[in-house]
Amino acid sequence: MNKADSPRQLILLAHGSRDSNWCATFENGLQVINGALAQDACLAYMEMASPSLETVIANHYLRGVRQFNILPLFFAAGRHLLHDVPEQIENLQQTHPGLDVRLLEAVGRQDEFWQALGTMIAGVYELDDIESPSSTVVNEAVSAQ
Repeated sequence: MNKADSPRQLILLAHGSRDSNWCATFENGLQVINGALAQDACLAYMEMASPSLETVIANHYLRGVRQFNILPLFFAAGRHLLHDVPEQIENLQQTHPGLDVRLLEAVGRQDEFWQALGTMIAGVYELDDIESPSSTVVNEAVSAQ
């Protein structure tokens, strides 16, 4: 299989956290997303969690994968996506000959993301009737002002 024929591996890139519950949210989300894809995506973290982007790409590279799309699971592009991730990609390309990595726009730059979020909010949350521990805390904080 030549480079042009090999499929691109999709990597979903999340920020990362030391909190395993935070990471579990993305790991569970990956399972849901993979249910909709013809080829499974994988998950990598920018920092504070494993696997890192470097680890994911290195492992796939050892299996012969040379083409990657990185989809940042970020609402907007800040320092990480404007500087840190491009630097990581450049370093990876220097250490892995023939590596072809495309950094896609953050999900928050896609109208479809916001439409899906709006649909989810409208379908899951009845905004006039939310009662949860977090809404109670917010309501109490507003009342105290």
